[in-house]
Amino acid sequence: MTHAGRLSPVICPLAKLGRSSPGSLEFTPSVRNVPFHHPYTVLEAETSFTYSPTLRCSSPCLDQGYHTLVTGGGVGDCANLPLHSTATKHRRSQSRTVIGSNFDRLRDELVLKIFSYLNSAELCACAAVCHRWENLAWEPVLWRTIALCGENTCGDKAVRCVLRRLCGRTRTGACPEVQRLFLSDGTKISDKGLTALARRCPELTHVQLHGSPNITNAAISELVSRCPNLQHLDVTGCVKVSTVGVYSRPEPSLRLCLQYLDLTDCQLVDDSNLCVIVSNCPQLAYLYLRRCTKVTDAGIKFVPSFCSALKELSVSDCHQVTDFGLYELAKLGALLRYLSVAKCDQVSDAGLKVIARRCYKLRYLNVRGCEAVSDDAITVLARSCARLRALDIGKCDVSDAGLRALAESCPNLKKLSLRNCDLVTDRGIQLIAYYCRGLQQLNIQDCQISADGYKAVKKYCKRCIIEHTNPGFF
Repeated sequence: MTHAGRLSPVICPLAKLGRSSPGSLEFTPSVRNVPFHHPYTVLEAETSFTYSPTLRCSSPCLDQGYHTLVTGGGVGDCANLPLHSTATKHRRSQSRTVIGSNFDRLRDELVLKIFSYLNSAELCACAAVCHRWENLAWEPVLWRTIALCGENTCGDKAVRCVLRRLCGRTRTGACPEVQRLFLSDGTKISDKGLTALARRCPELTHVQLHGSPNITNAAISELVSRCPNLQHLDVTGCVKVSTVGVYSRPEPSLRLCLQYLDLTDCQLVDDSNLCVIVSNCPQLAYLYLRRCTKVTDAGIKFVPSFCSALKELSVSDCHQVTDFGLYELAKLGALLRYLSVAKCDQVSDAGLKVIARRCYKLRYLNVRGCEAVSDDAITVLARSCARLRALDIGKCDVSDAGLRALAESCPNLKKLSLRNCDLVTDRGIQLIAYYCRGLQQLNIQDCQISADGYKAVKKYCKRCIIEHTNPGFF
């Protein structure tokens, strides 16, 4: 068989990876070698800080592997010849032969190593290049993570195609190698697709289903029952999901191994559902209930009762959570490191003081929009939580007195948001800048800060990024 025969392109039916409309593949950065979750990174997005978007590395075009192996001299010579000359055709044929020979010398192990840096869409594109690439691209070891993104990607079709190729290689019809599923940027999946995935991939540990409005409690129950090792579940924007548990069996609901659960924008979650969730997931360490507006203090009290190891909790925009809810959360004690009660306008100094005294190892606190929080609570917070690294007190009743307490007691503060704090002046900013010299981000938008405060931050906090609305600072 000639080299040209081995490299003849084969049209792979999965090259479009379930796309509902024709078009070029949309490449996204691979997530295999990046830890999925790290505290104080993804979650800090709910503060008033403005973060720079992550730079995306442009993926190579499909045929770059051929053209980059052509020597510069050969390309230059061809450019000076007529388009249809015999010499041009001979050079192109010779180049393709040399290229094929060079790549064919790579062992399968090396090609698999190269492919391991590609994401799901890129692997499917590689499978359409030639027979050898097709066989290597569908090696189960490369499919520990299935990542689908983009509004033009049909999650059900993509999952069905991937499972058909992977499960066809095993006798049992299962895909034990698949451990992670990430759906984002508009890719949607239904109960049927998720159920098929749960039945074929029992070793799933991480599942992210952003914005899949057709997912219901039945599919989530099937997922957690068939995947006993599931640790990370993110159903942000799945508006029909209200609870997490196993209900299809006659015996009591199983205790799950979930450690991370994100129910952001799942507005059907209420107090009774929250009780079921935390009772089924006693190992939870990270729980996010952003904009679950039906949750009240009555539901919050179940959280420390069942999830005693909880480290991070967000109830931002849960308007029915009050100081009484904070009294219950304070029972988590020193284990609690992250707390967001942003826009819970019924939270005041009383609740925050209890949190500060009992949860003295807090690293991150967000009380943005809690207008009943004043210097009194901030002073207690500063003296009790000296390890504080990030604080958002935007639109709170805080003045220079509160900033003085923070500056003197929390010198390791890295991020501070004072947006819409009308009582803060240059003096408070100067104190923060002088004592907290490791400050990295400062938000003073819509504050009464002049050039003197701005210069003080620039002088003492060399690496600090300042967010402001004063055109005179530019």
